[in-house]
Amino acid sequence: MAQSKPVSRTVEVDLTAPYEGWKATMKADGITARVFIKLQSNDVGEQMSAMASLVVAHNFLDSAGEPVESVLDAPIDALTAAIAKWSDAVAALPPR
Repeated sequence: MAQSKPVSRTVEVDLTAPYEGWKATMKADGITARVFIKLQSNDVGEQMSAMASLVVAHNFLDSAGEPVESVLDAPIDALTAAIAKWSDAVAALPPR
């Protein structure tokens, strides 16, 4: 029997003021242990790198109001808010 790849779920994260209208679609499952460990580390660089790997799509802007290609070029407080909202959204998902 051939192996099948599980269908991954995503969650939509909507930020609040001062980032109203900012959204990110983020992976909700299928997250590797390596990414999980980075999210739990005390190294902000590791945490942000892990967070970026979870983002499937976003509309984040830089300080000049221009779209950023990588979420790592958006303001750090927007990223930390996104991580917190992602954590809440994933925790609220029903089990498979």
